[in-house]
Amino acid sequence: MTPARPPLVAVFLGTDHHRFDRLLGWVGRLVEQRRFVFHVQHGATPLPAGLTGERLMGPAAMADLLDRADAVITHGGPGSIMDAREHGHLPIVVPRDPHQGEHVDDHQQRFARFVSRTGLVVTAYDEAELANRLALAVLTGRRHPTEHRVSPTLARFEALVEDLVHR
Repeated sequence: MTPARPPLVAVFLGTDHHRFDRLLGWVGRLVEQRRFVFHVQHGATPLPAGLTGERLMGPAAMADLLDRADAVITHGGPGSIMDAREHGHLPIVVPRDPHQGEHVDDHQQRFARFVSRTGLVVTAYDEAELANRLALAVLTGRRHPTEHRVSPTLARFEALVEDLVHR
């Protein structure tokens, strides 16, 4: 009997020029446990040893990864969150913290709090919380990746994001 492969976790740090070492440090320690396999879109943050990924991903590569992934961890960017939701995931959101030099202001933290209250994402603010959320995400699974219908919840979320962006 072939042993089951560890769950694949997609990690999206976005394209901002600020580094996000905090999140990659947490992921780097999780990879050492060998419970998960990670693929990271790491942007400006150097990829630590033991992790695989790309600096930037095109739409097709990102969609393919989202279809194959068992769980998704993302920064607090609306686009990454919507992409994960569109592919059937309940993303784990770790918002960037401007006090740690990860962004220019606290808009990701405010946005993450807002959408977490709607149930469209779960948030993680420390390494232990991330590990627990990730274990739960893998256990609960997601719908089949070929189901790409836009749900009423996702349509509402997209409308809220559009409204926020245009304010």
